[in-house]
Amino acid sequence: MGPQGSLAEYIRDVDGRAFEWGVHDCLTFTNGAFVAMHGKGWADDWLGRYMIDGRVMRRRELIAEFGWSKVEPAIDAKLKRAGRYPPRGALVTSKHAQRWITGVAFGICTGDRCVFLGKQDVIHMTLDLIDNAWAPE
Repeated sequence: MGPQGSLAEYIRDVDGRAFEWGVHDCLTFTNGAFVAMHGKGWADDWLGRYMIDGRVMRRRELIAEFGWSKVEPAIDAKLKRAGRYPPRGALVTSKHAQRWITGVAFGICTGDRCVFLGKQDVIHMTLDLIDNAWAPE
């Protein structure tokens, strides 16, 4: 199975799974999608570093831990910007999905739509609702 088939299977497998910080949140979801497609995640080095005693870090704590005050430049250091119409498998952000401390939610482009996590399942959104996109390597 190729990367696109692996992505579709991954999304089917997580659909219906409840959101849980540090276990199944937008970072672990999108990182898992990259693992399914490419064998490694886009944010493997961020996993487990944004929680303290079972809670997500506050903004000032995230800045101290990661050294950035906005999430977009941090992703720019890892991936290449994809433009307005990203390819399948691209990491995307949106202010129209569940957004958190970073001010955006992370999702994955599936072609003419993007997939984000809701509280109980995945949410499909149109491309016009994304703010930024980064192509997989």
